[in-house]
Amino acid sequence: MRHAITITLLSLCAFSGKSFAEDAKPATPGDSFTAGIGLAYVPEYAGADKSRVLPLPFLEKTYANGVFLSTQRGIGYQTEVGDVKFSGALGYDGGRKDRKENYFSGSDALKGMGKIEGAAQAVLSVGYQVGKVGLSLTTKQNLGHREYGATYTLGLEAPLYTSASDQIGFGASAEYGDRKHVQTYFGVTARQSAASGYRAYTPKAGFENVTAGVNWTHIIDSNWAVRSVLGVSHLTGDAADSPLTKRKTTPMVLTALVYRF
Repeated sequence: MRHAITITLLSLCAFSGKSFAEDAKPATPGDSFTAGIGLAYVPEYAGADKSRVLPLPFLEKTYANGVFLSTQRGIGYQTEVGDVKFSGALGYDGGRKDRKENYFSGSDALKGMGKIEGAAQAVLSVGYQVGKVGLSLTTKQNLGHREYGATYTLGLEAPLYTSASDQIGFGASAEYGDRKHVQTYFGVTARQSAASGYRAYTPKAGFENVTAGVNWTHIIDSNWAVRSVLGVSHLTGDAADSPLTKRKTTPMVLTALVYRF
């Protein structure tokens, strides 16, 4: 369950291009520690017609030199050069279960598809600030299972309203998957077809989904904040046409209480 929670949190935070720790960033840079707990309403898997509510605990330690240790972002380093931001991290993708093991993990709609194993990932990102609009490009490269492929995500974030206690913003992203990645998560081999009953399907590389949402951070005091995200994810291209895709457009909702010191 831990890995599924981390992946969900990353997906929802992609609306704003920030981690929860960055939302409560102090005025003076330095070492900090962030802890939080939240709830998220998300689909059982990309393309599922069923959703569930997941608990989202998270921890993050950041250092003044740019190093961070995070259950959300992995272990990595970030820095800024003018208006350009760079980050690199070692993360983890929890893969996918082919049956519903419990309320928090798996889906019976995937029976016969086989398990997608968890794998270490290299997560590399570059961002550029154009006025108040932030642009980013992030790639996730599988290290443990190279056959699972890679993704490349274009992101955009923009503030809508800012006050002393509230920050409201808009975020959007588009994820491109290479041939191996799209095949892993949306394709159906002849063997999988025989075991699952789904028709055989060989998708091509392309954009898998687009996501958009509104995020709201309410600052309670110098330590506490509430972070909420309301968004929607829409599968596109060959991912949308996959026999595994039961629903192309799904809502995603998240709210979390964050403490930083």
